[in-house]
Amino acid sequence: MSPKLFISYSHEDKPVAKQLAETLSQRGYEVFWDAKIPTGETFDTFIFQNLQGSNAVIVLWSRNSISSDYVKEEAEYAKNRRMLVPLNIDGTELPFGFTRIQATDISGWHGAMQDQRWQTVVDSIEAILNRDSDPGDESVRTTHESLPTEHVGDPPQGQRLQVNVAATLATVIVLIMLVGLVVGLAMHMASG
Repeated sequence: MSPKLFISYSHEDKPVAKQLAETLSQRGYEVFWDAKIPTGETFDTFIFQNLQGSNAVIVLWSRNSISSDYVKEEAEYAKNRRMLVPLNIDGTELPFGFTRIQATDISGWHGAMQDQRWQTVVDSIEAILNRDSDPGDESVRTTHESLPTEHVGDPPQGQRLQVNVAATLATVIVLIMLVGLVVGLAMHMASG
């Protein structure tokens, strides 16, 4: 079965997405882009199912796509799973949250497979696919179920146990003090 690639783009950039999809298909990849949504399908469900089933997600950043909530959400999904291949197709500054991730600038690329930028794209895809196929690499997260469940800011597991013990001890001390106070008041009232 061929590796499945998902292309995320703004509809204004459809000619670039089409060219990219055709060139990737020629290399033997199975490529999903939303031009393939069957009639009668609910587009958001169908797109998300294909996004979840992908091995890598190629995001076409442009002045059009940086303001698309769909593109940003698909890119975030891919970033969180370490399967993002960001391409800049017009030199636009990337949106917040993606500026620290190296993007390949393919501005002006017209499908030439000999172009060094194209080879960089293929190398990036292959790196993700090879990492995905390495069963010993536990740093790769490709499914929602394998994402960490701790929230940002949670202490590591060992520290959490120490915090819980300290909180329990403090609660016991406060309860002992309250019992002592109640007993002392009761004795004072009984004597007086």
